[in-house]
Amino acid sequence: MKKNGMTAGLPLVIGSVIAAGSIAQENYGGALFAVVACGAVSLVLRIRANPSRGR
Repeated sequence: MKKNGMTAGLPLVIGSVIAAGSIAQENYGGALFAVVACGAVSLVLRIRANPSRGR
């Protein structure tokens, strides 16, 4: 079943786009931050969407 709202994969896509832009500008710290931050948001969304599945 699809729920309304943001899916857990959307932050990963956004983080990948930001990281690609950061790498193109040789800003590797910004790319790493984008991947880690968006990965954390994605993980939180996945846990909140399926609280009965455990962590």
